[in-house]
Amino acid sequence: MTSGPEPATPIAVRVADRLNDRLEAGGWRRHRFVPDDEVAFVRKPFNGFVFHFGVNLAGRHIVSLDSTAGVEHVAAAELQRCLYGRRGTVCQVGASMIDLIRGQEPTNVAPSRWWVASPEQVDEAVAQLVADLWSYGEPFLARHQTLSAVVDTLLGQPKSQVEYGTLAVCLAMLGDLPKARAMLAQFGAARQVFAGGPTETFIHNFTQRFGI
Repeated sequence: MTSGPEPATPIAVRVADRLNDRLEAGGWRRHRFVPDDEVAFVRKPFNGFVFHFGVNLAGRHIVSLDSTAGVEHVAAAELQRCLYGRRGTVCQVGASMIDLIRGQEPTNVAPSRWWVASPEQVDEAVAQLVADLWSYGEPFLARHQTLSAVVDTLLGQPKSQVEYGTLAVCLAMLGDLPKARAMLAQFGAARQVFAGGPTETFIHNFTQRFGI
C-alpha cells in the first residue's frame, strides 16, 4: 500500500498565501507552489520581459525565506529552449535577495530577518521580505528591461557555461555575431554544466541557426 504526498506544513501554506495577498497588488501572480520546497511568482510580460520571484519554503525546524529575483527576456528564452532542445523557465539574469541588499547596504545584513520557526512568525517575516523586494528587488528588475542591459550585466560578472551560452544568444539577437561567436567558443571550452548531449546540441543548433 502506497501513501500519497505528505501535506504541506502550516508554515509553507501560510507563507504562500500571505505572499500572494501582498504581491498581487504589484502585478505578481503565483504560478508554482511546491509544498515545503518553494513558491514562485511571475509578473506578466512587459516590453518583452517576464519577471520572476522565487521564495524558499524548505526547512525542518526553521524555514529561511531566502529568495531570488530573475529576468526573462521572452524571445531570448524561447530561442534558448529551442537551441538546448529543452523546456522550462529560462532567466537570463538573476540575483538572490541577500546579494542585492549587501550590494547596497554598508553593514552586513543577516538572513535571519527572514527566518520562520512557527506560523505565528510568518506575517512579520513576509512583511520584511516584501519590503525588501520593493526596496532592492524591484530596482534590479527595472534595470534589466532591455537586452543590452542584460548583456552588460552578464559581461561584468563571473561566468559559467550557462552565462556564456546566454551571452551568445543575446549578442546574436542584437546582431553582434563576432562577439556571439566568441561567447560560443567560451561556452564550448568552459567547464560543462550540461554534460554530453545538451552542450553538443546547443552548439550544433546555434551554428546552424546563425550560420557560424
